[in-house]
Amino acid sequence: MNGNSTLVTVLIPTRNRPRLLERALLSVVKNAVKNMEVMVVDNNPDPAFSNGVEKTLQDFERSHPDIAWQYLHSAKPFASGARNDGLKIAKGQFVCLLDDDDELLNNSLATRVQYLLNDAGLALLYCANEANIYPYPFKMYRYYKYDKVRHSKGLMMMSCSSIIINKKIFIDNNLFFDERLRRMEDYDLCRRLIELNLKVKSIPDALVQINMHPDTRLSSNTLGNTDFKQILLSKWGNETMEYLDSYGEGLFIWRKCFGIETNSYADIIKMLSEYMDRKPSFLFKLKYLMVSVSPALFLWLYHFLIIISQFYKNKIATNL
Repeated sequence: MNGNSTLVTVLIPTRNRPRLLERALLSVVKNAVKNMEVMVVDNNPDPAFSNGVEKTLQDFERSHPDIAWQYLHSAKPFASGARNDGLKIAKGQFVCLLDDDDELLNNSLATRVQYLLNDAGLALLYCANEANIYPYPFKMYRYYKYDKVRHSKGLMMMSCSSIIINKKIFIDNNLFFDERLRRMEDYDLCRRLIELNLKVKSIPDALVQINMHPDTRLSSNTLGNTDFKQILLSKWGNETMEYLDSYGEGLFIWRKCFGIETNSYADIIKMLSEYMDRKPSFLFKLKYLMVSVSPALFLWLYHFLIIISQFYKNKIATNL
């Protein structure tokens, strides 16, 4: 298969999660379309993990020779750099991003590729998704319809895994992830896309499953190094604080849901106060109290409120 004939590349950065990578690849195989490439960008610093990734890819290549498989090792420190390394050499006309712990759902590629084929000026398409929250027995449908008014400062999507892009438009506009960012690189990229007034579309089909779990996912990590905050503030100003604050508070809520939070409540308040340069919000304190009493009850209520929020915001977007 030559570069000119490749229709879509599924780009998967991976680091230290061979079991989850295999699950992601199985979901891609089930969604195979003609003239597709699967590129795994290995971001592992440990050669033992890298050897395992290469072997996994070789096994898939033997089992599915009709798909073009490509392995690339990236020495970049963060996923942002790994994605860029893959994007630069991807052969596909379109590039579908997928995190190694997420999964494509039925008809994910065929549906999204068709939208891009039907509109040559479409730079980015994002879909709805199902959020599978470990270890609780329900999934949440997540979707906010795109409109230019409400999305002038960022796209209301849950993950990079919801995105498929037109590679030529991105390359022509020098749209790559900021490799200095260890977190929120998708927010930054989409913000630059909006600033360039490039065409964006959303679809309500749930075509991706986002797996939220305590296994080294950013949503379950501590804040750690917060240099990403200063980078984003220097690029986008104080209006970014709303997103940054929500991100910081959300990390501790999810860690509590997963049962992996080891810091005391007082220490969490102190860390968030230092990160946000203010006291955490009343809403955060209420959420933390609820999740401390019953994570499952909190998630049921959270799910219900998300349904209401999506209904009204999507109704407004439809009328704009």
